[in-house]
Amino acid sequence: MEKDFDVKKNGSALVIELVNELSADNAPLLIEEMSKYANQDIQRVVFNATGLIYISSSGLRTVFYAYQDLGDEPEIVFVNCVKEIRDVLTSVGIAQFIKFEENDEMKKEFRKHHLTNLSKEEIARLSTERKKSLDQFSANNDVVCYTMKLGQED
Repeated sequence: MEKDFDVKKNGSALVIELVNELSADNAPLLIEEMSKYANQDIQRVVFNATGLIYISSSGLRTVFYAYQDLGDEPEIVFVNCVKEIRDVLTSVGIAQFIKFEENDEMKKEFRKHHLTNLSKEEIARLSTERKKSLDQFSANNDVVCYTMKLGQED
C-alpha cells in the first residue's frame, strides 16, 4: 500500500495531509492511522487536500470514518479542495457535513515540501499531468454520479 498521506495531532484537531489520491490503495492504512486517535477527544478533522487529485469510494468511507468514529461527530474540514473533488463530495451527499476552506499557508507549505527540489520543467510537467488527471477524474465521476442519481428512488 502506498501511503500518500501524513497525520498529525494538533490539540483537539487531527490534520491529515493528502497527496495524489485517497483510494483503496491507501485508505485502509489511513483509517488504521486515524484509529489511533479514536479516544483522544478529536473535535476537528482537517483534510489538507492541496495535493489531492483523486478520491475513490474507499476514500469517501475514510471521510465517513473520521466523522462517525473519531469523536462526537467532529467538524470535518477540507482545505484547498479542487472543484472536481468537491463536486463528487457534494454529489454523493456527504458535503453536508464538510466545511470547505481555502488556506494559502497550507498551499505554500505543500509547494515547499513537494516542489522545492524540482526544476521548472518538472513542475510544468507535473502541473500538466495534474490537470489531465483532474479532467479525467471529473469526466469519470460525472458518469458515476449521474448513474447513482438515476438508480436512486424518489
